[in-house]
Amino acid sequence: MVSRIIDQYVDDVTQQLPIGVRRTVERDLKDIIYQKLDDYTEGQRAVSRDARAVLREMGSPDEIADLYYIELAKRKKKEKKKLFQNLEDTSRLILGAGALLIILGLVLLVTGVTSNVMPLMIGAVLALGVMLVKIFAPVILQIDAERKKPQEETSASGEEDEEFFWLS
Repeated sequence: MVSRIIDQYVDDVTQQLPIGVRRTVERDLKDIIYQKLDDYTEGQRAVSRDARAVLREMGSPDEIADLYYIELAKRKKKEKKKLFQNLEDTSRLILGAGALLIILGLVLLVTGVTSNVMPLMIGAVLALGVMLVKIFAPVILQIDAERKKPQEETSASGEEDEEFFWLS
């Protein structure tokens, strides 16, 4: 009876989640519930009343599913922030290289050492490229995220090894 109560609770939670994470969440959630149940009964044999008390203490299945979505949003925000930080660092490096090439080309042209405008052109192309990336990268990333969203929701693999610490 205890396992049926827990299975029903876990099923109520996982039915609200994307297909691709259901098995992982189910496994993690059951581990947490059984550990809490063991702590609650102090190692004694659990009865349905104990299982219901532990589940009531954890919160409703809706609340647990909401916690998953909150955690998912936090993870996506961190990933996006990290991606933009990497993009920012890379664009600074490329912009710096472009500026150096432009300055070098101007110095070479002004001093008459060469009439080759190639450093100027390369520097200008690099600088232009960085500016275009800064302008269009957020738009491209948004389009890519929207394109991937339906794939994530309909994924039936369910074999993610991700741990959901928010459950404990």
